Amino acid sequence: MTTPIPTPTRRILFVDDDPQLLSGLGKALRKHRHRWTMVFADSGDAALAEIHRATFDVVVSDMRMPVMDGAELLAQIRDRDPSTIRMILSGFSERSAIVRAQPVAH
Repeated sequence: MTTPIPTPTRRILFVDDDPQLLSGLGKALRKHRHRWTMVFADSGDAALAEIHRATFDVVVSDMRMPVMDGAELLAQIRDRDPSTIRMILSGFSERSAIVRAQPVAH
């Protein structure tokens, strides 16, 4: 008798314009693939396209991205689905960026 593989219970979207960072996150979090469905998007527009296809429990976004930064992306997600947990993951801590992200991130 085989043990069934558990169905992932949470959907998490990771957003960053750095493909190496997304790849590293995927590798580092691979052990959780049976608990979470993880999707990776390389821009704010790509993230919104993913959100149009399916809902997510959590969105983790970089702050500094071209065209649409993390605060703008999380604001759009908050307006669309306020129950989505929204987080910023960034290597930069500019005070103005932190102030912009506070109202839209958890």
